[in-house]
Amino acid sequence: MGPSRIVVLVSTFIVSIMLLITDTHGAMTEAQMKQAMKTVRGMCLGKSGATKEALDKMQEGIFDEEDRNLKCYLGCIMGMMQAVKNNKINLKMVRSQITKMLEPEVGKRILTAFEGCQDTVGEDNCDLSFKFAKCLYDADPSAFIVP
Repeated sequence: MGPSRIVVLVSTFIVSIMLLITDTHGAMTEAQMKQAMKTVRGMCLGKSGATKEALDKMQEGIFDEEDRNLKCYLGCIMGMMQAVKNNKINLKMVRSQITKMLEPEVGKRILTAFEGCQDTVGEDNCDLSFKFAKCLYDADPSAFIVP
């Protein structure tokens, strides 16, 4: 089984788990969402070579423009969540996932930040995801959730 097939299987599994949680308990809390994303984090850390230190700094608003591994970590995360594809933001998928997974007040805040950044462009999926994440953080640090 090739790496791209594994990514599709893991992505499908994670989305299925998230939908199962939302179908049985309503919208996910931010804590539940972060817990569900741990699997994605582990896979994307290994795949990208990003460091936990770079992720910690990013959570504080420090985005290292020179860190290609960090950019590709974000590209992996966004790709697995089907938010970025073919170097474009898939706002329709983002809107659908946010609406289904998050409580309305949390979802609205996050969706507002996503919509404000929807026109972000990048050289490739990694660069686009990095610039999109930075835009999200700048728009609303409290809405910035990255595993």
